[in-house]
Amino acid sequence: MSKRNLWSTENLRLLDEHFTYFSYVAGYQPTANDVVLSDSLKILGDDVSPYAHLSRWLNHVKTYEKEKFSDQCENVEELLGRIISSLKQETMSVEEKMKLITRRLDEVIGDDRMLAVLKERPLKIYWGTATTGRPHVAYFVPMSKIADFLKAGCEVTILLADLHAYLDNMKAPWELIKFRTQYYEAVIKAMLRAIGVSLDKLRFVQGTSYQLGEKFTEDVYKLSSMVTEHDAKKAGAEVVKQIEAPFQSGLLYPGLQALDEEYLGVDAQFGGVDQRKIFTYAEKYLPKLGYQKRSHMMNPMVPGLTGGKMSSSEVDSKIDLLDSAEAVERKLGGASCDPSSPDNGVMAFLNYVVCPILEGQGKPLDLGNGQTFSSFDHLKTEFVAGSVSGDAIKVFVTKFLNSLLDHIRKEFSSPELQELTKKAYPPPSEMPPTVPAVSETSSSSDDLTLQGLSLDDRCQLVSRNLAAIPPPSLSGVLSHSAQVLWTVPVTGRPDSNLLGHVAKVRDFLKAGCKVTVLVQDVLSHLDGGQFPLDLAVHRANYCTELLKAALTSGQVSLEHITFMKGSNFQKKEEYILDLYRLTALVTCKDSNDAVENVVKDPNLLSALIYPDMLALDEKHTKADIHYCGAKHAPLFAFAENILPLVGGQPRVHLAGLEMPSLLNRAALNPEEEFIELTEQDSQIKKKIKAAFCEEGNVSFNPVLSLVKVIIMPFLAEEKFKVCRSPENGGDLEFGSFEELENVFKQKDLHPGDLKNTVTEYLKRLIAPIRKAAESGAMKKLQNQAFPPPPKKTKSAPKAAAAGGDEFVPSKFDMRVGKIVEISRHPDAESLYVEKIDIGGEEPRTIVSGLVKFVPIEEMQDRMVVVLANLKPAAMRGVKSAGMVLCASVSEPPAVEPLTPAPGSKPGDRVVAEGYEGEPDPVLNTKKSDALTKMLAGFKVNGSLTATWNSNVLSTSSGPVTVASLKDAPIK
Repeated sequence: MSKRNLWSTENLRLLDEHFTYFSYVAGYQPTANDVVLSDSLKILGDDVSPYAHLSRWLNHVKTYEKEKFSDQCENVEELLGRIISSLKQETMSVEEKMKLITRRLDEVIGDDRMLAVLKERPLKIYWGTATTGRPHVAYFVPMSKIADFLKAGCEVTILLADLHAYLDNMKAPWELIKFRTQYYEAVIKAMLRAIGVSLDKLRFVQGTSYQLGEKFTEDVYKLSSMVTEHDAKKAGAEVVKQIEAPFQSGLLYPGLQALDEEYLGVDAQFGGVDQRKIFTYAEKYLPKLGYQKRSHMMNPMVPGLTGGKMSSSEVDSKIDLLDSAEAVERKLGGASCDPSSPDNGVMAFLNYVVCPILEGQGKPLDLGNGQTFSSFDHLKTEFVAGSVSGDAIKVFVTKFLNSLLDHIRKEFSSPELQELTKKAYPPPSEMPPTVPAVSETSSSSDDLTLQGLSLDDRCQLVSRNLAAIPPPSLSGVLSHSAQVLWTVPVTGRPDSNLLGHVAKVRDFLKAGCKVTVLVQDVLSHLDGGQFPLDLAVHRANYCTELLKAALTSGQVSLEHITFMKGSNFQKKEEYILDLYRLTALVTCKDSNDAVENVVKDPNLLSALIYPDMLALDEKHTKADIHYCGAKHAPLFAFAENILPLVGGQPRVHLAGLEMPSLLNRAALNPEEEFIELTEQDSQIKKKIKAAFCEEGNVSFNPVLSLVKVIIMPFLAEEKFKVCRSPENGGDLEFGSFEELENVFKQKDLHPGDLKNTVTEYLKRLIAPIRKAAESGAMKKLQNQAFPPPPKKTKSAPKAAAAGGDEFVPSKFDMRVGKIVEISRHPDAESLYVEKIDIGGEEPRTIVSGLVKFVPIEEMQDRMVVVLANLKPAAMRGVKSAGMVLCASVSEPPAVEPLTPAPGSKPGDRVVAEGYEGEPDPVLNTKKSDALTKMLAGFKVNGSLTATWNSNVLSTSSGPVTVASLKDAPIK
């Protein structure tokens, strides 16, 4: 591009008009060597001399009648500055731009990526600032760096991080932050103009302009289900204020800042070196969301002018941008500038603010006392040597700083900006409350007309078949037509437990309530990130249609039932703003205590906001009663305490009965533990037959629980009938569960008869739902909700088992085990004899050769992985029924047992990814090398994760790992 095309004719026209007017008024006459502006178009392609002439002319006009024409002169000067800056950018090489961009930085991450972009187009950079306290003169440090970016032709975005400001321990209420955001933009523009920076390629973006949007919120949810609380705390440690009981918001802060890079569309982020951990956090997690890694530039931490760090909250520690010249002189006069500490705040300001500005203006470092220096390093050397006094430097910095602040003071002398300053930073007596007082209006109505039902009748209906006694406030709520919220998670396949909740919905409707069925797609995703958010939406759609079928089969009218998904409103601005308010008011400890036994992985960041959202659902669905399974009951007290923080009212909470596992042992797969809502009759019979039902045992009896939780509530007034042959005592009928329980406890009802009866009832209840699920539309929904695993093409050769069968890792029955007892082998010094709980009735006895590698105290109570379907074999007189799997290397000799993922339980199965088939009952190891061949594909990879032919070994809780042996075979 030629120099002639760098500016518009309009700019030249404006300059021409100003030039002619001011030349006439000022009595300025061009010399013979000057070129008038109207002729400049002829010369622009080859020479910049007209601009030297114009600058000289402008200085003449400023000297002549300065006050009268200062505004116009500054406008002309700004135009000149833009044109000259454009000229310099056009002639600057990529290397020169890179040097200017990175000068005086403490560290750059990803400079190779920046260089690649610069070869193609201008670099896009963002710098963010939380709009909290009043900006002070330390802000000139990043401003001088932003000036470098702009001079290098970069496109710079300044993020006015209003949401981040709120999340940082809620230093200011939302109403105030709106004014402070306007103040920040005005004062930053004034600062940049004061140091002679063109604003052409600068844009300001308010954080909440996109951070409350649905797409951004969705990414926040996804990110929170990936990041652990530990990683989030570590990332924000240097930036977020650290207190004894940290708030949730401090942990969300780094993730929001990372996402800003994507949503602002930049190539690089600029900040202080104190943000390094947030930058590395962004580099780690953005690619996991499918976004590209950005580059990061870091300024050094510069001490404040008066010593230490300038703080907006400590008036005496900072020099405000609107301080008077006298105040600046007084504060700097008290600052330390001693040669024994040459890196003090005054010298730092000189290095990072004054020198870059002087260099940009082509001016020397002249202290005004006859001492001139070629560079800051030159001055610093002389200062340390005692040739320059600290007082002389302070006088120079004071004068220079006041010259910059004069521009800002002048701009802020306007009535509009003075009024904005008062609104943004009012006196303490006029500060608005942090959380506005909001009174919820009740959703209940007085149009309750139920024939023959008294208030006591309605309370009795609503109170039956619950896991806990309802609170006394229930009667007050039921005096009106109450709105009930039923929360339904979709973490697994819909199971028969939902039928008991359907029966409860029928009770609510009979009592005159209206019901909202909230199918929790977002919250289910946040429960440990067990499946993608997109898949959670499909599961919610499928579950909703199954629930409608179940309600219809139970003769429940859908007229007063509203169905919705969490994603219908949990990504809306009003909801997410409430959520952010809560995170700034609720401590991590409070939420951790609430969800400890509720979610799959309480260590994830998503676990912190899980209880917040469950509480907010009550407010945003305008519920009077919140009903959900007993699993979520620990969150009720939490909700009652925190909802008032955002203007909500405590609700009535009811916990429904829930089924235990059908088994009294660890399941080989989760499906064994429950009966699906669309289960085939043969599978119902098989699962009930395998269910634990010990004669006379009523303390834990899953088959009895099926009657209590599902069958009797669903039957309503119909009696529960056990059909028996006359020789076995004949038929029995029960009008209440207590009667049935008592008869079974007395051993007057055999488990076999109870199982047969329960099987037939479940077949009857499930049949119409299964039929509805067989339609083409429902099958499509099911396939979207629970897609079959993709078929994998294996290119790696597979080991062969004895007998020539192709080996696959699913043949191994690998189980999580806990060593409950251990001793040295009585006849072999190198062997341990272990008792290992792998989920069976009795611990397994297993012999392991680990004495030389793992101390006995480290083996006791250790969680290990056991190959459990080996044929028992005697080892030096002790029969061993399995093998503890270990990573092993020979040089130097080292062995480490495999470690199951945290949260794994004894009996949990370990499988290779993509190979979840049934294990062999007993491995065929008749040939001496059979087991060695089977183990050939098992190894630990470079990330310390156990694999088979690169397929990760894991339990339902996560991957199996080792402590330190990388790329080691597993034996």
